[in-house]
Amino acid sequence: MTRIEIIDKLQNYFGIYELVDRQVFETFGATSWQFFDTDTLHTLLVIREGLGKPIHINNWKWNGNYQERGLRTNVGTISRRATNRGKMYLSGHVLGKAFDFKVEGMKSEDVRHWIEDNQELLPTKIRLEHIKLKTGRPITWVHFDTKFLDKNPKVYWFNV
Repeated sequence: MTRIEIIDKLQNYFGIYELVDRQVFETFGATSWQFFDTDTLHTLLVIREGLGKPIHINNWKWNGNYQERGLRTNVGTISRRATNRGKMYLSGHVLGKAFDFKVEGMKSEDVRHWIEDNQELLPTKIRLEHIKLKTGRPITWVHFDTKFLDKNPKVYWFNV
């Protein structure tokens, strides 16, 4: 599937404003697709179509609290917080290679297991955040990224 075909299909499920923050959308509008890695977009499409349920990423357009669950910029709150503490911030989100989301009607742990059980559908290796080390419990959203390490299996679970 080509990049254009992937984006055309994704537009059936998402407006670009759901994948970027307000500032990116107001600056780049419909051309904001340019900032995302093709394999990452394809993976999002596979998950959305495979589950057959709405996926919620950013909701700032409806006065919601989320605007950094897709693309993150160097001026966004999360990036600035890390760099202000002197930390390097190389999240998959700033590279256009990551999404955080919830799936309507599903627990995040069940979504992660569905992804692993259906990994043959994925166009590339992915990483899934799992346990929040401070609490010892699974995170309550799904994070996937397509940051590539040769040693990782097709679906690699990691803790934060």
